[in-house]
Order: sequence, then C-alpha cells, then structure tokens
Amino acid sequence: MKNIGLLVSLPCMLVAPAFFLQQNPVFAQTCNYFAGAAVTGQSVNVDLCSISPASPRSVDFVYYLGNEKVVSQANCAQGTWISFPERRVNRPQSQATQRMLEVVCSYRVYSPRRTSRVGAAIVFNPPSNVRASPNGDILCSVRERSTINIYGSVGSWYYTNVCGKMGVIHSGQIRF
Repeated sequence: MKNIGLLVSLPCMLVAPAFFLQQNPVFAQTCNYFAGAAVTGQSVNVDLCSISPASPRSVDFVYYLGNEKVVSQANCAQGTWISFPERRVNRPQSQATQRMLEVVCSYRVYSPRRTSRVGAAIVFNPPSNVRASPNGDILCSVRERSTINIYGSVGSWYYTNVCGKMGVIHSGQIRF
C-alpha cells in the first residue's frame, strides 16, 4: 500500500480548480509516513494521525504492513512494540521497522493532538522546503529569512506549522 490518506475535500478543490483536471484521485499525505520495506518485502506505513502517547514509556499507534492494518503500542524505552489483538512483542528486524519506532517514539515530544510549541528557529538560507514527512512531498517553501515555530523532531527533521499545517523542515535549513 503506497498511498494511505483521505480524498481531498470539496472546499480544497474549489481553492485549487486544477485538481478537477486530474484523472486519478488526489490523496492527502499528511498522516502517512512511509518507513520503507520490511524484511518480508512488504511496505511499512505509519499512520501519523493515530499516534497518541499512552504513558511516559509507551505510545499507541497504527501501522500498515502491506495492506494489513496493525494496531500497536510502542515501548520506547525497550525499543519494542506490541501488536494487538494477539499481544505479540516485536523487535525491529529491518531499517523500515527501526525508522517506524523512531518516528512513533519521537511523538512523545510532539503529537498531532498536542501542539505546544517547543521553540523557534530561523530559516537562514531560503528558499527552504517544508515537507509532509521526512523526504516526503513538499507542503510549501519558505522564501524569506524568517522565524518559525518548532514542535519537536524526528531524526534531523523538525516539526513546524509554517505552512498552515504540520510539516517537517530539515535541520540543515534552520538555526536555533
């Protein structure tokens, strides 16, 4: 499953009439994070909108292994996750599942349901792209040197709402 998302709503289509000319449905990419391929060769996609801190050590989330939806809870301190309803404990076996855990556990700092600002940074050498996910689709470009809000990080990417919705900007584009 390469695209997980919602169909663009009618109000968005009215703002951008060019979407009417497309033959294929348009998918929003903001909730999907493609982590890579599992050892089985199936794609690993994390539903970023499903991530919710459950305790100081664990995070509830949903991911897709190929087309199969897997409801899970990460134990970030142990680097494992439990899949439900079978309650099987899993450990990363591939770069994709390791990235999946890193992204999920980074949401202990930032969660889509909790948008408290952690800090601010300066975009020092524009134009700089803000993406839906690390190395994902471009949401917007910051074209002027400016200060942006920062809400947490995943790897070398920082969450920001400078585009009007949550996205990520690479650490090489900002200074604190």
